[in-house]
Amino acid sequence: MKKIFIALLAVGSMLFTQCTKPTEGFTISINPDVFDNVVAVKFYDAAKPGVAPANIRLTISGDKAQSVYEISGHKIFNVVDGIISLGLLPAAAPAEGQPAVFVINAEADGYLPVRVPVTILAGQASKLVTISMVNLNNPPPGVTVVQKSTTLAGSAVPATEVIATPTTNSPVATSVSLPANTRFNDAGGNAITGNTLKTVIAHFNTLEAASLNAFPGSGFHSDDITDEAGNKVSGIFRTAGFCNIDMKLDDKEVKTFSQPVNVTIGVRNDQINPRTGAAFAAGDVIPVWSYQIETGKWVFEKNGTITNNAGKLEVDFTTTHLTYYNLAFLDNVCSEARATFVTGLPAEESFLVDIFPAGESTIPAISGYIMQVANNGVASFENVPQGNVTMKIYRNTAANSQTNWKVREAQPLAVYTGPLCGTQPTITLNIPALTTILFDIEGRCPGNSANPYVRPSVDVWYRMNNTGEYQLLGHVDQGKFQTTNLNYHSAYDFKVIWGGSRVYLRTKYIDSTAYTRTITVPENEQQHFCN
Repeated sequence: MKKIFIALLAVGSMLFTQCTKPTEGFTISINPDVFDNVVAVKFYDAAKPGVAPANIRLTISGDKAQSVYEISGHKIFNVVDGIISLGLLPAAAPAEGQPAVFVINAEADGYLPVRVPVTILAGQASKLVTISMVNLNNPPPGVTVVQKSTTLAGSAVPATEVIATPTTNSPVATSVSLPANTRFNDAGGNAITGNTLKTVIAHFNTLEAASLNAFPGSGFHSDDITDEAGNKVSGIFRTAGFCNIDMKLDDKEVKTFSQPVNVTIGVRNDQINPRTGAAFAAGDVIPVWSYQIETGKWVFEKNGTITNNAGKLEVDFTTTHLTYYNLAFLDNVCSEARATFVTGLPAEESFLVDIFPAGESTIPAISGYIMQVANNGVASFENVPQGNVTMKIYRNTAANSQTNWKVREAQPLAVYTGPLCGTQPTITLNIPALTTILFDIEGRCPGNSANPYVRPSVDVWYRMNNTGEYQLLGHVDQGKFQTTNLNYHSAYDFKVIWGGSRVYLRTKYIDSTAYTRTITVPENEQQHFCN
């Protein structure tokens, strides 16, 4: 399971020495690629994408959890600089029509917890999952937070208490009205006693990408939705706004109330109702859904009617439990869709893809989707909206953000409009004349005749020299990697995370089109890569 890092990081920063390739007289042992499916995971602060939450506590759950490892081959899930690479054992690999699914659960002090299902399709060798985490004390644009303490009388609310998110930085808000004499229960329905109720409400509007990126779960899609008829369905939400409401009574989690409380969620006046094609208006009916982060389940609550309150649109409803609440229509999806990419490039390349539902141009159903595909190769997508979509394909360069679909080069490489579900369109990418940079790297293990050479299989992250956030450049497979996403005669910072504790950094000026290197592994690193 031992692998090594890419040489452009190692040269100089690790004080490795370059040598002539001494293959004569040796049997070269290339370490087997233990993981056929690799998932690169990046956690980031929703307000500051270049900053990762500190001390992320990560666990893996779900059907394939026992087959998920850190890419070094260990069951230690340490997140370093917001980054971790996960591998799936071949025995658990996805098959045609049988995706592999596991769940990432993460917490960090001061942040809303997240639960993100990860789906790997057959043939999907590498995948990027970006996970936005909201800092309650420093929320991103589009997210407003209120934190309030209420003194109780006999463990009950003494008088009607209204708690609302501020409107200073948002045109819409969420408020909760607790009637007098409301009491509180835990997850088991047991009454909670105490003196101080602490309430935290976070409202997410649809104005900013950072707000929508924090939608709970794995983006707008879920395959664990209980619909109005009580059936378990899969679908994609077309949200008009959502909120999270948490309460603690003397540090004990509140889950239910002794009587219904009133919740009001604002709706943007300028957002288009996907069912009417016009802006939302008073009288429009929109479903209300609830989400439990502990289980990842969505449940239909009721239909809400939009009202106009002094020029502001809002939906009012009552509830007896705490959770995320989401105003949204539910659209059907296909579990898997494919497209053939004609790139004209000599090797695999990574691309960035955004997919918008029919008639939508401001809120993509899928954004920042990274894929590594060869010329005439097949790109696979999960949970794509049924019917016509608009797919925009971009270069995976530092100029195109993997966390904010509004940060894009002016011109995509290709735009496809039409169905993806039930068809496999061929899409020709209009790629400009670019310089291909080749890396072909191996490490030499002195004194190890059984395993004299090892070759890297790692995820490589990069950014323009000392500028912006680190993004995934691509997955290096057995020491070889080609890309046109690096600009010739430009400087970049590169990063590799290994084993949940080791960080390799290197600033490199790209002054060659081919980096073929044999690198002597230093003595203090041989235990990690040569055994």
